[in-house]
Order: sequence, then C-alpha cells, then structure tokens
Amino acid sequence: MFRPLPFNLKENAEKGQEMLSKALDTVMEHSFNPLDKVGGVLFPFRVDVIDAETQYEIFAELPGFSKDAIEVSYSEDGRLKIKAERSAADVPETRYLCHERRTGAFERSFLIDDVNDADVSVSYEAGILHVILPKLAEKQSRRIFTIQ
Repeated sequence: MFRPLPFNLKENAEKGQEMLSKALDTVMEHSFNPLDKVGGVLFPFRVDVIDAETQYEIFAELPGFSKDAIEVSYSEDGRLKIKAERSAADVPETRYLCHERRTGAFERSFLIDDVNDADVSVSYEAGILHVILPKLAEKQSRRIFTIQ
C-alpha cells in the first residue's frame, strides 16, 4: 500500500531556508552576467550558460521531452527563448496515489545581443538541449590610421 510521508515542519523549514539561500545566490551570480535578463529566480528548468571566447553555449535540462515538444527561437531584439511543452496523460479514470510530474508549458528567456543568428546550432540528446550561439565579430571602437 502506498502512503505519503507525514508533514515534517522542521525538515520542510530547513529545505525552505536552503531554497531561499540558493535563490539569493542565483540572483547574485546573474546580476553581472552578460546574459543578465534571466526569467526569474525559481526557474522551470535548469540551465548552464558558458561564455566562451567565440560563442555562448547553453545546456538545458529537459528530460522526458520529445524533440517536437521543444522550440528554440532568437528574435531581432536579441531574445533567445527556449520553450518546452508536456501535455498531461489523457487517461480519464486515473486515480493517482502520487502525482509529481509537472505538465504544461515551460519557458526560459535570455537577452543576448551579440549573436550571429545565421550560425546558431541546436541539438538534443539524453534529455539535454545544447544551444551554440556564435558571437558576432567584435566591433572596433577606435581605428588608428597610418600616416603617409
């Protein structure tokens, strides 16, 4: 027989404090990041963002999604959007003893303005979405002329 564990006030308070601490750490980490405009503190799925010399790389954890359920887009205003959707199992007479898997639309957005969008590469394997965003060639802010 399945029975949920009883509510433990002390244990849940400790977990809540840990979540708050992680959320504050995340805010501090992202406040000086070139990908600054992240969609909130408690995210629908986890990502790693790497700033390499010539490109940005994003790894997003999306286990259990099919490739067709994931959409990656980059708009003219420099917004990269990763969206994934999982619909609920359509079983009308289901009586759940425990129902923890989330369904619906999950979305993350990043503001990245120096991307060569013609060469963006996206792959998905073993539940990990990998997005490679090549950077635009750096513009020179000052030009030095040769004297003849």
